[in-house]
Amino acid sequence: MRYDLSTHTNLTDKELIGLTQASDELAFEELMSRYSPRIWKVITANSRQRRDAEEIRMDVWRAVWENISGLRSVESFGGWLHRIAYNACKRYYASARRSGNEIPSSYADLIDHIDRSAVARFREAELCEDIREAVHHLPDSVRRVAVLYYLELWNIKDIHAELGLAIGTIKTKLRQTRELLRQAFGVEPERRGTMLSKQEESKHIQPKIKVIGVGGAGGNAVRWMIEAGLTEVEFYAVNIDQQALDKHREATPVQIGANTTPGFSGANSEVGRRAAEGDRETLYTIVADADLIFVIAGMGGGTGTGAAPLIASLAQEQGASVVGVVTCPFNFEGQRRAEQAERGLQELRESIDAVVVVQNQGLLDSIEAKQKLPITIREAFHLSDEMLLRSVEESISEFHSNILRN
Repeated sequence: MRYDLSTHTNLTDKELIGLTQASDELAFEELMSRYSPRIWKVITANSRQRRDAEEIRMDVWRAVWENISGLRSVESFGGWLHRIAYNACKRYYASARRSGNEIPSSYADLIDHIDRSAVARFREAELCEDIREAVHHLPDSVRRVAVLYYLELWNIKDIHAELGLAIGTIKTKLRQTRELLRQAFGVEPERRGTMLSKQEESKHIQPKIKVIGVGGAGGNAVRWMIEAGLTEVEFYAVNIDQQALDKHREATPVQIGANTTPGFSGANSEVGRRAAEGDRETLYTIVADADLIFVIAGMGGGTGTGAAPLIASLAQEQGASVVGVVTCPFNFEGQRRAEQAERGLQELRESIDAVVVVQNQGLLDSIEAKQKLPITIREAFHLSDEMLLRSVEESISEFHSNILRN
């Protein structure tokens, strides 16, 4: 049988999408030819090399073919395709730090892969098709979320926008999915013994909390929290400036931008953003395996303003609850910092579950009004750090209370 290709070239996009949903390969080829130039712009804008872009483009169209049957509205195809392309780029580089031929060698390894919610890590592995099939056979209650997250590589925020589900509901469905996948592969979490004391059980279920200070203000706040005795928390300090990181002996120091910046941000948030993008894999590692993550930063500077939103976004992709605790500048820091802080805060709000904003100038005015005396700049910044500490302590307390209630 000979196919008349003109019958497809003359169809509307809506008709092509409908036929593709019915597994018409020729319609899909025509759809690819129409939309490839558009998604190529997205891919090249978010990839580092042309070779990477070519691989990502194939991943995108593979995801489209395998998942287009679940597209709820053909009118949303353009936006849907754009999100697939953008998320494919993010996932491609997020998994780049691992070997492309990595295959889980034991049940424990397999559990680790499933728990990290990253089927992309099995791209070149023998388990890839088995996992894909398992996801498609999940119960109706979780299948749509699982397909978008595992197979289509959407992040939680995009799933929320597409399906209209609450962020918490999506995370619950993903937790249920991980349990079902464990059952499907016949694996169980590794246990140290058949009998555990109540103390050991308590440690096992203890939620993992991480506090990540970003930039100078964030790093200072982390140091203040450590000195104040905040416990049962993992502390990280993220900065471009290695000298600043050398002061954080009690926190895990994470330098970013070593290969993309001159070693400082110059209060330029674009430099901070590029530094974070250049070390995305490192940042992806530090946000892994946490239940609750605090991203602490001073809005208005370079590193904190530029890098904090990306760190928060990576944390949310991992399924953690993310709280931003940030400061806005004092008046004496200038109008430029105030405007940069506003832009950074807006960007951060898009990648977190909740945000606590400490208005430094408002705090200063309040204290001086009560004391009826001016305070020094050092005292002002210490007050700001104290407010950040209180905010984190209160949020942790509320988090534990919610766990007990549930």
